Amino acid sequence: MALHGDSSGEFDIKSPAEKFFKSFTDDITKEKRTVALSLSGNLVSDSYKTFKATITVSPKDDEAGGSCVVWTVEFEKFHHDVEDPVWIIDILINYLKETDENLNT
Repeated sequence: MALHGDSSGEFDIKSPAEKFFKSFTDDITKEKRTVALSLSGNLVSDSYKTFKATITVSPKDDEAGGSCVVWTVEFEKFHHDVEDPVWIIDILINYLKETDENLNT
């Protein structure tokens, strides 16, 4: 396994981009709607030298409204035998989707 890696994806949400983005940050750049998070702590720093997630929320250009979330995760492992951080990515995606659900209930 490689020491450096990245993963990315996107999914649609029901929430307007600005409302969704403001739900987890007070510092919003209206033009970009992008936030970068560097994660640390025992579960992360024991296995990864670096772990950075970038999230961008963009309005969709259709009549249905809603937005599109694009996420990217970059990481560097301490050792080759460390698994890719699929579990962290799953938590991130679930958190983002639950945020959208909470904003639309």
